[in-house]
Amino acid sequence: MSQPQSLQAQIETWRQDAAELSYEEALQALDLLLAELQNEAVPLAQLQQRVLHGEVYLDHCESLLKSVEHSVDILDPDSFEPTNDA
Repeated sequence: MSQPQSLQAQIETWRQDAAELSYEEALQALDLLLAELQNEAVPLAQLQQRVLHGEVYLDHCESLLKSVEHSVDILDPDSFEPTNDA
């Protein structure tokens, strides 16, 4: 398997793992990755992988937030009942 294909497979595995996490769990995992990067503990050879792994967590968090925003957007502001305007 060539490097780009191997990296793509790894990213897909990360996406599958992240999909099982709650927002808080994914945010905590992202914070841990960021702390590693800020501490300069990551070897240069692994830097790109760590950044991509963090992007997977970030994408998952953003997706969960958008889902919540959508459900909030379709609530009637007076009754907090769902509207049919969506």
